[in-house]
Amino acid sequence: MNHEQALYLGIDIGTSGIRGIVINQHKKIIASAKADCKESSRVALRSPLQWKTMVVEVLTRLANLINLKQVIALSVDGQSGTVLLCNSKGELFGDLSRLYNDAPSQETVGKLTQDLSLCPATLGRAYELWYQSGCPKDFYIVHQADWVAALFCGRFNLSDENNALKLGYSPLKKGWLFDPEKLPFTQSALPRVSHPATFRALATTGFSREMGLSEHCQIISGTTDSTAGFIAASDSQTLATGNAVTSLGTSLVTKVISERPLTKNNIGAYSHKFGNLWISGGASNSGAGTLLEFFSKEQLAQLSKTIDPDIPSPFQYYPLLVKGERFPINDPSMESITTPRPDSDREFLAGLLESIARIEKQAYETLDDLGAPYPSIIKTVGGGSQNDVWKKIRERVLGVTIISAENPDPAYGSALIARRGASMEKRGSRATGETMLERSDNYP
Repeated sequence: MNHEQALYLGIDIGTSGIRGIVINQHKKIIASAKADCKESSRVALRSPLQWKTMVVEVLTRLANLINLKQVIALSVDGQSGTVLLCNSKGELFGDLSRLYNDAPSQETVGKLTQDLSLCPATLGRAYELWYQSGCPKDFYIVHQADWVAALFCGRFNLSDENNALKLGYSPLKKGWLFDPEKLPFTQSALPRVSHPATFRALATTGFSREMGLSEHCQIISGTTDSTAGFIAASDSQTLATGNAVTSLGTSLVTKVISERPLTKNNIGAYSHKFGNLWISGGASNSGAGTLLEFFSKEQLAQLSKTIDPDIPSPFQYYPLLVKGERFPINDPSMESITTPRPDSDREFLAGLLESIARIEKQAYETLDDLGAPYPSIIKTVGGGSQNDVWKKIRERVLGVTIISAENPDPAYGSALIARRGASMEKRGSRATGETMLERSDNYP
């Protein structure tokens, strides 16, 4: 295949759907497709089989727009901390995953802290899945993005540094922050970890063939959804210290490029490594998703038009999707605060919008305290970034210019990662990740 014909596919697994974006060598979007979750219940969102169904729908739609045989590299991003257990063939234990905002119980935290001296959130969720599945002997702990990527290459024991961070992996140490031998289950359950944007394996499974991909298509190590969104907004080739991106989707994620990793677990701050840079930030359980608890999308659009963004709201809310907050406050028992509610829906919405903006400001101030520069410009992505009134409120509260990213979709960021990974492979840089050339037909 000629260089100009090569295409790159990014797959983003969101809270309520999956999107695929295909780009060419010049980073131009050639095709995109989306599939929505058929149900909105948390049980449906936890189902890996539901994710697979949506992936099939996305690729089927893309196949009507492009020749999938031209896709030479594919990368997947998913929700950081969403985890499942499976065997070497990808068959599930317990049928469902644990979502990123499912807090481990205090009993689990106590047990793992006693055994390991710490309890990374994702490890806590994995432990509970293991226990509830009858304590299987042989299994893999698999992140959401890793399971979907493995459908194409059959390697279910692989992950990347970004997804593995909250499982207890340290990109600085290049190993685990705990002694794997002290785990209550086999240490072989832990994934082999490589850098994002490095070669994982070839697309040689029956699923890949059924979807119409070439067996020469490279599966490239991915990242988390918020990091993919950051890369989409900033472009992975132009990242620089001080770049900041707020992802205002279902949850609120704030990230900034710092010269060194910023980590303070007791307030939920963490750093993802990408190349030689550190993308530092944190994820809140507040965000645009909380607004849908009170208003439909149509109501939000209409009410927003009636709000004067220059008038501060007197209401001090802290809306949360679920019980507990992660960042800039780390409090698993924190309750959502959305009272008192005024008689006016307009005033109530204005209070919610401004309160979430205050949480965003507190997040960047916290990162600033840890050593990252407070941003002078913020690029913004996610559904909430499309609300112009909310953007003006945020600019007033944060005191900075906010720009809607030109290509905000995390799937675009994953496509850029696929392109970067394929370029590294072409230059012979496979040694920076796990060296895995095996063909795999493990997954039917």
